[in-house]
Formats: sequence, structure tokens, C-alpha cells
Amino acid sequence: MKSIVEVLLFATSDPLTQAKLNACLQDDSTDLDEIIRELNEEYEKSEKGIYIGKIAGGYQILSKPEYHLYIQRLYNKIKKLHLSHAATEALTVIAYRQPVSRAELESIRGVNCDSVVRTLMEKELVTIKGREDGMGRAILYGTTLTFLEAFGLNSITDLPQLKEIKELVESEETPIGNTDETK
Repeated sequence: MKSIVEVLLFATSDPLTQAKLNACLQDDSTDLDEIIRELNEEYEKSEKGIYIGKIAGGYQILSKPEYHLYIQRLYNKIKKLHLSHAATEALTVIAYRQPVSRAELESIRGVNCDSVVRTLMEKELVTIKGREDGMGRAILYGTTLTFLEAFGLNSITDLPQLKEIKELVESEETPIGNTDETK
């Protein structure tokens, strides 16, 4: 069974989920999580350059970070997600506040967000999640599986907590040697 799972992981470009495995096997008695755990143990013992990571609710074969430089050299380019400052701001608000309406997004950012939301939807990072119940029935936006894959997250709960980000930013803003004691 491990060989079948390994081949399916190798063959698919999308994360392999329990449901996809069940459909391929036409059986639901195989525990994908357990097989992945066993394969990762084998990879670790053999000191392989790969592992199987949990991404977007499924699993994918991934290279260990220490080998990324060689992969970049192989392709002679670095594929990055290029987002403008405005798009990054909007995506952050959507990720942390989802589902969120465009009006709420605009009130937080203080500017019109039509083109930014359109761009994020074209890049498949954001999608329509539904409509508000109130008057006007505004469209609600949320992140996609492509967003999770692009940022290497298994689920939206893996985003750093806002408190952690605030502490990090505050620690970077304090110049070294400029404490209350030195004033």
C-alpha cells in the first residue's frame, strides 16, 4: 500500500487527500495519515532529500529546504508570487478576516479595492465564499487552496497569530542600545 500511495503522490500535482486515495483504491479502509507517517520515517532513516508534507488539506512530496538552492539552479530561475503592496495588504485582510465583504476590506484599507480583488481572484488566491445576509447581500471573499499552497500552509489556522506579528514588528522597531536605561 505504501508503494501505491508513493506513486500517487509522485503522479499528482495537487495534494493527495484521503478522499482522493479512497476514490483511486475504490475502498475506504486505508489510513492515509498512517501510511504518510511510515513513509516519512523511512525517508528520514534513509536520509532522503524529500519528505511528505501536509499542504492544503492533503499531502505532497516536498524537497527539504536545504536543497532548494539546487532546484533553483536546475531551473535557473526563482518562481515567486509577485504581489503589489496593495494586493499584499488586501490579501492579508482577507486571510485574517474571512469571509469579508469588499466594503469591509475598503473600510480597513481606506481605498477602493476593486482592481486589487480582481487581481487576487485572477491569481486564484481569493474566491467568492458567499453573500452577506443583510441588505444589499454583499459578496464575501475568502482565500483558496491555491493560497494555502502558495504560502505552504495546511490550513488557514496555520497563519501566524496577529499578536506574534505585532511583537516581531515591535522588536524590529526598537534600535539596539536605545533603551530607557541609556537615555
